[in-house]
Amino acid sequence: MVTFRFLLRALLILIGPGALFLHLFPLVSFAAPAVAASHPAALKIGVLAPLSGPYAAGGTSFVQAATLAVDQANAEGGVSGQRVTIVVGDTQGRVDVAKAEALRLVSREKVSALVGAYLSEETVGAMEVAAAHRTVLLVPVAATAEITDKVREEHARYRYVFRVGYSLPQWAEMIGAFLSDRKVRRYAFVGAGIRWNRELGETLERIVAPREITPVYTAYYSAGNPAFDTVAVAAAAASPDIVILADPGRNSVSFLKRLRESAPTLPALSIGGALGDARLAASVPLSAPVYVQAAAWRGVSPAATAYVERYEHRYGSPPVGYSDTLPYDAVTVLVAAWRKAGSAAAEAVVPVLERGTFAGVAGMYRFDAAHQAQWGTGAGALRGTFVQWERDGARIVFPPR
Repeated sequence: MVTFRFLLRALLILIGPGALFLHLFPLVSFAAPAVAASHPAALKIGVLAPLSGPYAAGGTSFVQAATLAVDQANAEGGVSGQRVTIVVGDTQGRVDVAKAEALRLVSREKVSALVGAYLSEETVGAMEVAAAHRTVLLVPVAATAEITDKVREEHARYRYVFRVGYSLPQWAEMIGAFLSDRKVRRYAFVGAGIRWNRELGETLERIVAPREITPVYTAYYSAGNPAFDTVAVAAAAASPDIVILADPGRNSVSFLKRLRESAPTLPALSIGGALGDARLAASVPLSAPVYVQAAAWRGVSPAATAYVERYEHRYGSPPVGYSDTLPYDAVTVLVAAWRKAGSAAAEAVVPVLERGTFAGVAGMYRFDAAHQAQWGTGAGALRGTFVQWERDGARIVFPPR
């Protein structure tokens, strides 16, 4: 009987050991379980946004923007051939829920990075999870100075946190430049009774003081149970040159309608959000100018116009330029950093974010030492835009272009 050992020795003589190995094990070069385990089929981004509660409208548009960015990334080939997906956590506008959802996304869903949250309070909570688990967190809209203060003061712990959107001081600086351009000297400031609205009111007062612009009335209503009448009447009675509406939610639309009854010729400036929606803005009397601040708007640049058209085609209406735009840029910046780093690992991505320049809908993003994107009025800064609603749509009025 011819044995297997005899046949094996004969084959080794005839074709050589290397060829025999490939003949017997032709798939060995494709079997790499260790590599496959470290490179999942898709890279996951955890998105934190309120999909229920009083801020659900903003949270929904937040997720829509992030979804568009992921679709665009995958249309471009993903990251080193890997698809990108998002996993959403509903923060409900609550700090405890935001922290719990961030933890779930990191520990159970195994996301490679986080984008969020919506409110400043939520985001400060999510920061702790990102720091503890050494997970990159990109912040699109939460504006409290505490976020970048923590990065600056405890850099080793919070080095994974980067803010794409504008901080409250930057926001106030841009508003101040607009008020100066409009020759405003007295303003009323009305917002919701939430943390960042109050902080913006305080910061704006400090920032515009050197310009000799002063607040003559300040008030905050309850986001859940607003009482507009008293505030609207008092704001009008203070005789400001303009009323600044700090609430990005739909309550700002209702308040402006009530204000128009008391002071039909008093201009108003929305710091962004619901009043950037053409459908909602159309319900407000235009007996006086209605201005809206935005990170980007149709016509500002080819990239901004292309994004607006893509968003409108997908969701049926154009974006308002804030919570439905900055999350798109946050995901876009994150994906670009993954590509430049050649990895989604936080330790590889953080240095790339710190040193790189990244293109977005709003312009070119660069981060300072506190991991804050450079917005403002200085050279090379992202400037945002201010538009004025007219009967046939919105017109860009500032900065001059």
